Amino acid sequence: MPEGMRDTPQPLAPQRRLHPVRQAFYIVFIAFAAVFVYALLFKGMMFFRVPSQSMEPTLAPGDFIVTIPAQEYHRGDIVVLTDPLHKGEFIVKRIAAVGGDKVETGLGYLAINGKYASEPYLREPIGYVLDPISVPSGEVLVLGDNRNESDDASRWLIDPQTGKAIDATDAYSDFVNGKRWKRTVPETEIVGKVSYRYLPF
Repeated sequence: MPEGMRDTPQPLAPQRRLHPVRQAFYIVFIAFAAVFVYALLFKGMMFFRVPSQSMEPTLAPGDFIVTIPAQEYHRGDIVVLTDPLHKGEFIVKRIAAVGGDKVETGLGYLAINGKYASEPYLREPIGYVLDPISVPSGEVLVLGDNRNESDDASRWLIDPQTGKAIDATDAYSDFVNGKRWKRTVPETEIVGKVSYRYLPF
């Protein structure tokens, strides 16, 4: 075989090992991605942007939040739910009362089951009075933390038979045409509990 045609084995270049810091970054990134995909596909995680001032000071307009459905919802949970007044839209509110609770308003605060409800997250004392409310099983009463500037249960009435809601901002009673309407919504209308605010950090 001619000299120039001879196959001469070439030494292999030494393999570069990943720097420990970069290796740790890849491991953390892969783990985070796996958790994210699992939550997105199997846990029903969803992303929303806070549209209004109704949850100030806890959440501000423009905040980006993540919700995850919960098996049970409790008083004090912040949730995203379908808007009773505008079908197809969503609102973010706090659960003020759950099934079995009896709610009264007056003197600037809520009373639940005859006891003062401590709500240190409120922007200011409540400036309105509602008829006493008995929350049915499987339903919740939702209100904004900015109580006096929030489109929430204080400003709507829902027909208990049809589920149709009307704007009740100026209503002084829960009775419509001789029938008492409700202010609570079924838990099935809840999309999920607000678990994180990812922007701003």
